[in-house]
Amino acid sequence: MDMTLSFIIAVALSTVLMLIIIGLVVALAYYRWRTTELMSGITEFIYKNWKMEQRIGQLEKEKT
Repeated sequence: MDMTLSFIIAVALSTVLMLIIIGLVVALAYYRWRTTELMSGITEFIYKNWKMEQRIGQLEKEKT
């Protein structure tokens, strides 16, 4: 009976450990995906802002 109990405890602990590791991997993958998505949005915003500044500069040169 003692060996059965220790086997059950070992299996339960290894299952909990595997679930924690899987959870961390999923969280890391989600974090990386979300960060990449946000960075691409920021990059697009900066590019559009730069193009707008170029256009404003052209309009100012045409005005003078």
